[in-house]
Amino acid sequence: MFVEQLTWAKEANVDFVIAETFSDLEEAEIALEVINEFQLPAVVTMAIHTSNKTIEGVSIPEALERLSSRGAAVVGLNCARGPKTMLSLLKEVTGKIKTPLACLPVGYSTNEQYPTFQSFSTKDRKYTDLDHHTCTRYEFGDFAKEAVALGIKYLGTCCGGAPHHVRAIAEALVRKPISAQFSANLSLHFAYGQKQSLTNTTESTVEKNFSYGEKM
Repeated sequence: MFVEQLTWAKEANVDFVIAETFSDLEEAEIALEVINEFQLPAVVTMAIHTSNKTIEGVSIPEALERLSSRGAAVVGLNCARGPKTMLSLLKEVTGKIKTPLACLPVGYSTNEQYPTFQSFSTKDRKYTDLDHHTCTRYEFGDFAKEAVALGIKYLGTCCGGAPHHVRAIAEALVRKPISAQFSANLSLHFAYGQKQSLTNTTESTVEKNFSYGEKM
C-alpha cells in the first residue's frame, strides 16, 4: 500500500511526504522505510491515545527517537489529543532529539481526565456530541505561543480544527495571513469597542471592515 501511494507521490513531484496518525510505531517505521526508499523527506507523526504510549507500549520519547534515528525529517504527534494534552506529552521530548518536532492537535479542549477527544464519549453522550468541547481561537493562539516556546517548529491542527484556528496560530506567531482581514475587530463592537457609534465611524473604516460581501 505504501509503495503504491509513494509511486503516485513521486510521479507528482511532491516536495515531501506526511505520514500521520499512526498509533502503532512499527507501522510508522514501515511507512518511513518506504518513504526513504523513494528518497523523499518525511514528516512522521503519531496519534497517542489514553495510555500515553504507542499500541506496543513504547513511550513517546523512545518512539520519536526511533523515527528520528531512521531518517525522518520531522517527527511528532497529531490527532486524538487537544492542544493541552498533546503539549504535555511533547514536553517530555523537547530538547532530547535533534529532529524538528511537529504538533497538530485536534480542535477540542481535552484535559487530564479526558486526554483525547474520543474519550469524551459516554453512555449518554456519544462520540459525535463534541460541539461544547470545541476550542476557541484564543486557545489555539495560546497553544501556538507555548509550542514555539518549547522549540516546536511544525504547527497545525487536525480533526475538529477550522480555518479560524489556523488563523489564530498564524497571528499568534505575528504572521499576517490573507485571512487576517476577516479577524474580529472589537474596536467596532457596541459593548467592547471604542465609545463611538458605528454611524460616527469614518467611511474608510466601515469599508475596510465590512467589505466581505463585496469581495465574494
